[in-house]
Amino acid sequence: MTAIDDIDDINDVGLAPTPTVDALRESVRAIGDDIERRSEELSVSRRVPDDLYETIARRGLFRQLVPRELGGIGATPADWFATGVDLASHDASVGWVVTRGAAELGWIANGGDPAWAAEVLADPLAASASTIAGHGTLTIDGDSGVLEGRWAFNTGCHGATWIGGQAAVLPVDVGEEPDYWFSWVPADRAEILDDWNPTGLRGTGSNGIVIPKQTIPVAWTVSTFHPTDTNRGPYRIMVGNGNWPIACSVAAVQLGASRRALDEAQLALARKVEPAGPLTHNAGIQVDFMEAEARWYAAHALMERELASMWEHAEQDGELPGTQRVRINQAATNANRTAVEVIHVLTRLTGTTTVDPKHPLSRCSRDVLALQGHIGTCRRSIEMAAEYQCGIRDTLLRLV
Repeated sequence: MTAIDDIDDINDVGLAPTPTVDALRESVRAIGDDIERRSEELSVSRRVPDDLYETIARRGLFRQLVPRELGGIGATPADWFATGVDLASHDASVGWVVTRGAAELGWIANGGDPAWAAEVLADPLAASASTIAGHGTLTIDGDSGVLEGRWAFNTGCHGATWIGGQAAVLPVDVGEEPDYWFSWVPADRAEILDDWNPTGLRGTGSNGIVIPKQTIPVAWTVSTFHPTDTNRGPYRIMVGNGNWPIACSVAAVQLGASRRALDEAQLALARKVEPAGPLTHNAGIQVDFMEAEARWYAAHALMERELASMWEHAEQDGELPGTQRVRINQAATNANRTAVEVIHVLTRLTGTTTVDPKHPLSRCSRDVLALQGHIGTCRRSIEMAAEYQCGIRDTLLRLV
C-alpha cells in the first residue's frame, strides 16, 4: 500500500474527493433512501450488504474523525454525532456501524503508529471492527508481540479491513493488573463466527471473532486509555480521554432511532380512528406525545452542548478535564435513557402498530431496546463518574 502523504493523493488510491462536512451530510441524504429500501435485507442477512458498506467507505463516512491531512474529513465530534443521528433515523444498524467504525478509524489515525496509520488509510475501503467484549492477550517482546483471543459483538466485522479486540498486555509483574491495548490484524487473519442473530440491531453484523495465536508488530496496537504522544491537534482527544467515542455512538443511534419513532408514531396516530375521531384528537395522547418529544429535544440539545464544550477543550490543549468527561458521560447516558422512555411512551400510545415486525416503529423499538444496555452508558460508568464528581475517586478509568 502507498501511504497518503497529502490530500491530493486521495483520488490516486480510489477515494472520492475528500468531502466537506456539508457534502458529508449530503452523502447521508443520498444513501438514506437506499438504506430505507433495504431495511429488510439488513435484517435478514444480519449485516450491512457489501455494496452498501463499500459506498459508506468510499463516501468517507468512516473517515469523519480522521484529520484532513491524513486523508480524512476532519469533522468535529458534533458533526460525527449528527451524522450518526441522521443515519440511525433511516436504520439504527447502519447508524451503529458507521458511528462505531468512524470512532475506531479515528483511534487508529490519531493514536496509532504514524506509519501504520498511513498504511491503513491508504486503502480507500479502510475500516476497523474491534471490541472489548471478550478476552485476548498480547505478549510483547521488543517491537513484536504474540496476539490471540476471542471476542463478541464485533460490529461491522464483515466489511472491515482490520479486525481486533482489547487484549491484556503481558508479561505483568506479580501482583499487578495488566494494561489493556486494542490490537488489530488484517481481516483475513481473523475468523468471524456465525453467532449473530439478535432481536434488534440485526443488521450490524456484530458477530463474534477469533484471532488465532500469531505474531504481530506492536505498531498494530493502540493504547486507547492513555494519551497519545502523536500530536494530531484537537483530534488527540480520540484516545486517552475516556470512553466518549463509544458512549456518544450509543447516544447518536438511540436518538436517531427514537426520532424516527416519533415521526412514525405521529403518522400512525393520525391514521388510527376511534369513535370520537382520530387518536391525535385525544387530549391525553396529545399531552403524552408532546412531552415525549420535548424530552427528546432536551436530550439532543444536551448532547450538542457537551460535544461543543468538549471540542473547545480539544482545541485548547488536546485533552479533556475530568469534569468534561463526566458531563459527556452524563449527556450520553441521559440520551440513552430518554430514547428508551420515548419508545415506551410511543408503544403505549400507538397500541398494536408495533405488532407488525416490518413496521418502522416496530424496528425502531426493538433496536433502541437492544442497545439500551451497552457498556458505554452502563451503571458502572455512571457510578465512576459520580465518585469522581463527589471527590471519592481521584482519577477516571476506562469507562468514563
